Amino acid sequence: MYLTITDAAMEKINPILKAEPGRRLIMMYEDGVSPYSHHGEVAMQVSFVFAVIRGDQPLEPWFDETIDSNIGPLPIKGYSKDYMVPNMVLDVKKFGGVVLRGDAGVIDDTPEIRDETEATD
Repeated sequence: MYLTITDAAMEKINPILKAEPGRRLIMMYEDGVSPYSHHGEVAMQVSFVFAVIRGDQPLEPWFDETIDSNIGPLPIKGYSKDYMVPNMVLDVKKFGGVVLRGDAGVIDDTPEIRDETEATD
């Protein structure tokens, strides 16, 4: 699995990610599992969140694997690989929203970029 995050998508992520030192990005399947996932009911459709957390916030047991990306390894929930494809791209759409797509087409046409630095377990 590999994710390319375009420069345009990074422009949307960086204001949260770079706001303070030590923050990190996770790629989260939105299923209600983990302190950073709020909407388990959307698990009826494929829904991803690119969440920014602090370096001292826990990853395990939820984020038990990583995928490679052009910005380094991204923590994921291992079982969420079922909803991913080998080559993915996070990009910005024509009118400013983000889209997650793969070789076969759109994976999630409305992935969320979210600040979870205040989340607690």
